[in-house]
Amino acid sequence: MTARRHKIILDCGAANGKLHKLNETINQTQGMHARRRLPPLNGLRVFEVAARHMSFTRAADELCVTNAAVSHQVKQLEEFLGLKLFDRHNNQLLLTGAGENYLPRIREAFRSVQQATELLLSDTARPLRIGVPPALGSKWLVPRLFRFLNANPDLRVEVITEPELQSLDSLDLLIAERQSAERGTVTERFATTGFLPVCSPAVAAELDGLPSLLEHNLLHDRSAQRLAHVPTWRQWLEEVGLSENQARRSMGLSDTQLALQAAIDGQGIALGQQLLVEYDLAAGRLVSPFRTEVSLRLSYYLMYRDGLLGQEGPAALRQWLMDEAQPATLDA
Repeated sequence: MTARRHKIILDCGAANGKLHKLNETINQTQGMHARRRLPPLNGLRVFEVAARHMSFTRAADELCVTNAAVSHQVKQLEEFLGLKLFDRHNNQLLLTGAGENYLPRIREAFRSVQQATELLLSDTARPLRIGVPPALGSKWLVPRLFRFLNANPDLRVEVITEPELQSLDSLDLLIAERQSAERGTVTERFATTGFLPVCSPAVAAELDGLPSLLEHNLLHDRSAQRLAHVPTWRQWLEEVGLSENQARRSMGLSDTQLALQAAIDGQGIALGQQLLVEYDLAAGRLVSPFRTEVSLRLSYYLMYRDGLLGQEGPAALRQWLMDEAQPATLDA
């Protein structure tokens, strides 16, 4: 019986020992959590502002609170830290040694939070996506786009020229040479452009009257020839009383940009859209030797989903595009 009682006592002692160790572990864990607990964030903000101004009154003005609220927040922070951060000397607010040590680290922490937030917002803010034909994008839109971006520094724009991506399912705005009959799509006439022969100044110096066009290399935009609604050299020459069959030389290029670049390089004469060549004409890279008026025109249309203009960014881009295109429409 005595042995059994000793065993029970020993077992109880072992249990008490384990319980004591468990309590120690809990206390240590709680202590670790207490040490890891963040100080009151409002107090940190008030501390930084008050330290920057060295004045509770001016801190209260910046934070739109009372002096008492500033004093209370600072006191809470000091109680949490167990340290004084400010002293008053001759009615002047001064940082203690602890405050001077704490301030630069708090400022750096706030700066890191601000930078992380700005980076997150810039990464997640979806750019405005606008689809355009390649030549219109490179020759008309991109050279002007800096004006929109300068006026709207908080907006980003992505220009899409790949034909397979020209869908309002993935775009905010679309400029195209054909109207859309798709339900829920708003279509506006964007710009109408005329056509004129363009070439380098050196080639222009060799021309003498309209018939001399046929003695030079005519640069054909094959992409236009594949589209019935886009005027060609044949149509332009017929309107001015000439025949393409009498042309001595010609060269085909797969798209409008190549044809215009070949003209800039002095390789021949391209039939250029007024809308697309005005920057090159103004810069002197191209000249228009004959300003003969013809009836040939090409229209562009601006399209977007119904209701999109209720959003500030797309509405701003749409208005800017229409304002930029207006002179070209009036001149054509």
